Amino acid sequence: MNINAKYFGSVSYEESDSIHIINGLIGFESHTDYLPIPFQDEDDSLISLQCLDDETLSFILMNPFGIFPDYAPTLSMQDLRELGADSVEDISYYVISVIRDSVAESTVNLKAPLVVNALNRKAKQVILDQPEYTFRHTLGDMTQKED
Repeated sequence: MNINAKYFGSVSYEESDSIHIINGLIGFESHTDYLPIPFQDEDDSLISLQCLDDETLSFILMNPFGIFPDYAPTLSMQDLRELGADSVEDISYYVISVIRDSVAESTVNLKAPLVVNALNRKAKQVILDQPEYTFRHTLGDMTQKED
Protein backbone atom coordinates (compact mmCIF):
# COMPACT_ATOMS: atom_id res chain seq x y z
CA MET A 1 0.00 0.00 0.00
CA ASN A 2 1.02 3.63 -0.44
CA ILE A 3 0.24 6.88 1.31
CA ASN A 4 1.16 10.45 0.52
CA ALA A 5 2.74 11.24 3.89
CA LYS A 6 2.74 14.86 5.02
CA TYR A 7 6.51 15.08 5.62
CA PHE A 8 7.80 12.32 3.31
CA GLY A 9 5.70 12.27 0.14
CA SER A 10 4.80 8.85 -1.23
CA VAL A 11 5.56 6.07 1.26
CA SER A 12 5.02 2.34 0.71
CA TYR A 13 3.97 0.28 3.71
CA GLU A 14 2.45 -3.02 4.74
CA GLU A 15 -0.69 -3.18 6.85
CA SER A 16 1.39 -4.83 9.58
CA ASP A 17 3.46 -1.60 9.81
CA SER A 18 0.48 0.43 11.01
CA ILE A 19 -0.68 0.92 14.58
CA HIS A 20 -4.23 1.13 15.86
CA ILE A 21 -4.84 3.75 18.55
CA ILE A 22 -7.68 2.69 20.83
CA ASN A 23 -10.15 5.63 20.97
CA GLY A 24 -7.77 7.78 18.86
CA LEU A 25 -5.67 10.65 20.17
CA ILE A 26 -7.21 13.32 22.39
CA GLY A 27 -9.01 15.74 20.08
CA PHE A 28 -8.69 13.33 17.13
CA GLU A 29 -10.83 10.44 18.39
CA SER A 30 -12.24 9.54 14.96
CA HIS A 31 -8.75 8.84 13.56
CA THR A 32 -7.46 5.53 14.88
CA ASP A 33 -5.06 4.08 12.29
CA TYR A 34 -1.59 5.51 11.81
CA LEU A 35 1.75 4.73 10.23
CA PRO A 36 4.81 5.56 12.35
CA ILE A 37 7.60 6.80 10.05
CA PRO A 38 11.03 7.40 11.63
CA PHE A 39 12.86 10.49 10.43
CA GLN A 40 16.04 8.38 10.44
CA ASP A 41 16.04 4.67 9.54
CA GLU A 42 15.82 2.32 12.52
CA ASP A 43 15.84 5.25 14.97
CA ASP A 44 12.76 5.87 17.13
CA SER A 45 13.97 9.12 18.70
CA LEU A 46 11.89 11.24 16.27
CA ILE A 47 8.86 9.83 14.43
CA SER A 48 6.16 11.18 12.17
CA LEU A 49 2.87 9.54 13.17
CA GLN A 50 1.02 9.70 9.85
CA CYS A 51 -2.76 9.28 9.88
CA LEU A 52 -3.83 6.68 7.31
CA ASP A 53 -7.28 8.12 6.57
CA ASP A 54 -6.27 11.81 6.43
CA GLU A 55 -2.97 12.48 4.67
CA THR A 56 -2.87 16.05 6.02
CA LEU A 57 -2.80 14.81 9.62
CA SER A 58 0.55 13.88 11.14
CA PHE A 59 2.03 14.24 14.62
CA ILE A 60 5.67 14.50 15.60
CA LEU A 61 6.55 11.99 18.31
CA MET A 62 9.70 11.72 20.39
CA ASN A 63 11.06 8.92 22.49
CA PRO A 64 10.84 10.57 25.93
CA PHE A 65 13.76 8.63 27.42
CA GLY A 66 16.22 10.25 25.02
CA ILE A 67 15.34 13.75 26.24
CA PHE A 68 14.24 13.00 29.78
CA PRO A 69 16.11 9.92 31.08
CA ASP A 70 14.29 10.01 34.45
CA TYR A 71 10.86 9.72 32.80
CA ALA A 72 8.97 7.02 34.72
CA PRO A 73 5.35 6.73 33.55
CA THR A 74 3.12 4.36 35.49
CA LEU A 75 0.36 2.50 33.68
CA SER A 76 -2.71 1.00 35.28
CA MET A 77 -3.52 -2.70 34.96
CA GLN A 78 -6.57 -1.66 32.93
CA ASP A 79 -4.33 0.16 30.42
CA LEU A 80 -2.14 -2.94 30.09
CA ARG A 81 -5.21 -5.14 29.56
CA GLU A 82 -6.64 -2.79 26.91
CA LEU A 83 -3.32 -2.89 25.08
CA GLY A 84 -3.18 -6.69 25.33
CA ALA A 85 0.20 -6.49 27.08
CA ASP A 86 1.36 -9.21 29.42
CA SER A 87 3.99 -6.95 30.98
CA VAL A 88 5.41 -3.44 30.79
CA GLU A 89 8.38 -4.87 28.85
CA ASP A 90 6.05 -5.13 25.82
CA ILE A 91 5.33 -1.39 25.97
CA SER A 92 6.98 1.57 24.22
CA TYR A 93 6.30 5.20 25.08
CA TYR A 94 6.22 8.22 22.79
CA VAL A 95 5.36 11.83 23.53
CA ILE A 96 3.65 14.25 21.19
CA SER A 97 5.84 17.22 20.34
CA VAL A 98 5.21 20.73 19.12
CA ILE A 99 8.25 21.80 17.12
CA ARG A 100 8.97 25.53 17.06
CA ASP A 101 11.54 27.53 15.05
CA SER A 102 13.76 27.38 18.11
CA VAL A 103 14.32 23.84 19.37
CA ALA A 104 14.64 25.25 22.90
CA GLU A 105 11.05 26.60 22.65
CA SER A 106 9.66 23.31 21.34
CA THR A 107 7.51 21.35 23.78
CA VAL A 108 6.65 17.74 24.59
CA ASN A 109 3.61 16.34 26.36
CA LEU A 110 4.89 14.08 29.14
CA LYS A 111 1.47 13.97 30.84
CA ALA A 112 -0.34 12.13 28.03
CA PRO A 113 2.08 9.78 26.26
CA LEU A 114 1.18 7.46 23.42
CA VAL A 115 1.69 3.95 24.78
CA VAL A 116 2.30 1.23 22.18
CA ASN A 117 2.27 -2.53 22.55
CA ALA A 118 5.12 -3.42 20.18
CA LEU A 119 3.89 -7.01 19.85
CA ASN A 120 0.34 -6.44 18.59
CA ARG A 121 0.63 -2.82 17.35
CA LYS A 122 -2.20 -1.59 19.61
CA ALA A 123 -1.71 1.85 21.12
CA LYS A 124 -3.46 4.17 23.50
CA GLN A 125 -2.95 7.73 24.66
CA VAL A 126 -3.08 7.75 28.44
CA ILE A 127 -3.25 10.63 30.89
CA LEU A 128 -0.85 9.82 33.68
CA ASP A 129 -1.89 10.34 37.29
CA GLN A 130 1.55 11.74 38.08
CA PRO A 131 1.67 15.45 39.01
CA GLU A 132 5.35 15.84 38.05
CA TYR A 133 4.37 15.63 34.36
CA THR A 134 2.52 18.34 32.46
CA PHE A 135 1.11 18.74 28.98
CA ARG A 136 3.86 21.19 27.93
CA HIS A 137 7.45 20.62 28.94
CA THR A 138 9.78 23.01 27.11
CA LEU A 139 12.84 21.29 25.63
CA GLY A 140 15.07 24.23 26.56
CA ASP A 141 14.09 23.91 30.22
CA MET A 142 14.71 20.16 30.14
CA THR A 143 18.23 20.44 28.69
CA GLN A 144 19.17 23.18 31.19
CA LYS A 145 18.22 20.86 34.09
CA GLU A 146 20.59 18.19 32.74
CA ASP A 147 23.61 20.56 32.61
